[in-house]
Amino acid sequence: MTRNDVKSTSREGERGAVTIKAVLIVVCLVIAAVVLIKVVPVYVEQQQIYHDTDELARKAALGTAAYSKDKIEREIVSITQNYGLPEGSIQLATLEGNHSEISVKYTREIDFFIASYSWGVDYRAVGKGI
Repeated sequence: MTRNDVKSTSREGERGAVTIKAVLIVVCLVIAAVVLIKVVPVYVEQQQIYHDTDELARKAALGTAAYSKDKIEREIVSITQNYGLPEGSIQLATLEGNHSEISVKYTREIDFFIASYSWGVDYRAVGKGI
């Protein structure tokens, strides 16, 4: 009996090739990683802008002389420049007594390799004084 006549079933699946399932899992993981790498910085920046505008709206609602309308406008320009936002994307909506509102509206383009996505932000920060 020669070696070719013996049929071994114990190593039938070991042919040195990668299964389709393994290839699909790797492709899905790579796609998920690329999406996370592209989206997470935009999301983190959005949350930082929310925090900064909420803080500014809260300070503006205190109604103290330290935060006049001109100073609030300067801080809005500062936030806009810090994050590289288009001019007019952050605006003081209302400032009355102990209530202030700051509106934030802009879009960021997220460029994936195949397509691009417009990440739209539309937010209103409300500050209420005591």
